[in-house]
Amino acid sequence: MTKFILYFLDKLQWLFKWLAVDYHSLRAIVEVKLMMENRRVHGLQRNQVQKKEHSNTFLKSLLFQALFSFIYGVMILFIKQPVYLVMMLSFSFIMFMVAFNMISDFAEVLFDTSDNVILLPRPVEGKVIWMARLIHIIVFLGALTLANSLGSIIFATFKFGWQAGFLFFICVILLCLITIFLTSILYLLLTKVVSEEKLKDIIGYAQIAFSVFIAVGYQFIARTDKLIGTETQEIVIKWWHYLVPPAWFAGVMEAFVAKHFELPYMIFSLLVLIVPFASLYIINNYLSPLFAKSLSGLGTPEITEKRAVKTAKKSTFLNVLSGIFTKTSLEKSAFELVWIITARDRKFKVRAYPIFGMLIYFIYNYFTQSQKQDVNVLMILYYAMFLIWIFSQQIYISDDWKASWAYRVAPLTNPGEVLLGALKSILVKVGLPIFIIIGAILIGKAGFGMIDDILFAMASTLLFISLNVFTGEFALPFSMEMANAKIKGNQWMKFLFLFLVAPILGFVHYFIGKTSYGLITLTPILLIIALLLLKEYRKIGWDRIKE
Repeated sequence: MTKFILYFLDKLQWLFKWLAVDYHSLRAIVEVKLMMENRRVHGLQRNQVQKKEHSNTFLKSLLFQALFSFIYGVMILFIKQPVYLVMMLSFSFIMFMVAFNMISDFAEVLFDTSDNVILLPRPVEGKVIWMARLIHIIVFLGALTLANSLGSIIFATFKFGWQAGFLFFICVILLCLITIFLTSILYLLLTKVVSEEKLKDIIGYAQIAFSVFIAVGYQFIARTDKLIGTETQEIVIKWWHYLVPPAWFAGVMEAFVAKHFELPYMIFSLLVLIVPFASLYIINNYLSPLFAKSLSGLGTPEITEKRAVKTAKKSTFLNVLSGIFTKTSLEKSAFELVWIITARDRKFKVRAYPIFGMLIYFIYNYFTQSQKQDVNVLMILYYAMFLIWIFSQQIYISDDWKASWAYRVAPLTNPGEVLLGALKSILVKVGLPIFIIIGAILIGKAGFGMIDDILFAMASTLLFISLNVFTGEFALPFSMEMANAKIKGNQWMKFLFLFLVAPILGFVHYFIGKTSYGLITLTPILLIIALLLLKEYRKIGWDRIKE
């Protein structure tokens, strides 16, 4: 793939010379960037183990998003709506996916200032650096755009003919240029108003939102016909359609397929012909110098020092919490360590927090489905148990796992207290807020009669997590490499245990809930058993801690 792209660039030397760009420097930079890109972890693969350094991770990302585009593109065949409305949905989906790929997946490359150390002291123009970044983005976002639009292109071709499919493909390319232009402006604005560290935090949140969208959107796609409706709607062109790029391209498809050549569609066609190329001109002549200047200011020691001084301040609120829920100084230290790292480690947040997104889908079902309300309540409560358990397992994994040598050299005679403090931190930080939010939602809809269900689910969750004390081996917080965490059979045994015990607790909850006082009677019993099991954590010695 890299050789093909470089061969194609060689054929376009005349274009770069016309743009007054040093092609030889540009080609060398692009080649290195493409080689690094083929080794980088992409998108949702951040949660996966890369067993081979040279594995083609980008191809895997393309295949996944292409599959998602086929699922979404089916609506072109089955939704009985005018071409304009269907195409506007399709282009909106593609533009959204391209923008989020650029924000979440390419931000790491776009704002990687390590190459500034090599390039800026050398006679390399800022335009060359920006053009290399731009080519990198266009090549891979172009591939991602094609993957995200492949399903829509095929289904549009099948329904409207090959000419419409080809026009759709051209529109997708032009839409990608507009998306790059708008996202570049967003990047420039962010570099002007926030620091590098804050910018990376914003990008991290975007990665989490993107992962949540993939997980939740997949569930809603199957219900697209219900969301849009089966009755054919009339096309109503509103003023804001002239400001939204997906509406422009949808207008072009409407004009071509349905032979509508009224004034609004002609305006849309004119915008499609002018705005993408004007965006490319503005990027090359105006945005690239500003962007190169902004990049040169990132990664300075001053910003790093300010961040270090800020993070050194200890939270009084955290001190109060750790004092309430822990008994020993060792437990308290582990409690605060896990609390702080789970709030600041960007890679941890991208890996762990997206699992909360599926709660949105279960809550949505609870409010929209009039039947099986009892089952929907249990799905919400016991999915909460599932994600709290998954989150608790993530605290043992870290990219900086080599720093765990500190546990061995420190005078820790009782590592079980560290495990207990870490587990309490997750229960307080994640488990308690989740059940408070879910409880408020359920009580708001069904009344205070849901309190016994919520309390029983909380006790069941605490019992289930405390049962981990019977695990043969333990890992200290943030001491495991990702690969070691997933290739062992021990993790699969835990998942099997989860899928056996959780349904049992759910069935017990369902049938006991039919009685008058069953849940209220059984809840304290489960709570007492869970607290007794948690105390057993303190007895865990070094013989049960794996390297």
